[in-house]
Amino acid sequence: MPTISGFSKAIQSAIIPGGPVGAFNVPGDLQPSDTLLSVLHITDGNPATAVERKSEFSITAGKANSVTNTTTVTTGGFLYVTWVRND
Repeated sequence: MPTISGFSKAIQSAIIPGGPVGAFNVPGDLQPSDTLLSVLHITDGNPATAVERKSEFSITAGKANSVTNTTTVTTGGFLYVTWVRND
């Protein structure tokens, strides 16, 4: 969960396993007031592929360290989640 420095607000990221539609635990300090920047669905292969799925995800209302997927099953892949802290 690296924090990228040099921006006016902290940008954080995490890589988590994909899964069925629903909520995903995100390690780090993701808060309901933060802004989701990107969710890349990465699938292993030759070559590996990445599909931007931010429009299908949101930070789970009222719950820290959680994003919710409403559309696509991502089982077998990984999700690279990036967000900005709104402290």
